[in-house]
Amino acid sequence: MGDLGLDPETALKLMQILLRWAAYFFAGFALLALSTYVVFLYLETFASQPSAKARIAKVPQSIGCDPAVDENHDLTLAETPTLAEEATVTGGDRAG
Repeated sequence: MGDLGLDPETALKLMQILLRWAAYFFAGFALLALSTYVVFLYLETFASQPSAKARIAKVPQSIGCDPAVDENHDLTLAETPTLAEEATVTGGDRAG
């Protein structure tokens, strides 16, 4: 690389200016994000009443449907036979 014509003192001041600019930029961005968060928090907290135009739709009840709990026919771990139980039930491996 070549000499850019900067003495160490000027290069140090340039680096300080760049770092200060980056710090101001990120501080401003953080302030903007925080203020946006406060606005949304305010809207969620104090404006949670539904407006007159908004209507909540009612879900119709399906006729003849069982709850999802009754439809689960999976075996639990206690009901699943193990290899040792299968060997005793079927008589095991008989050599002969």
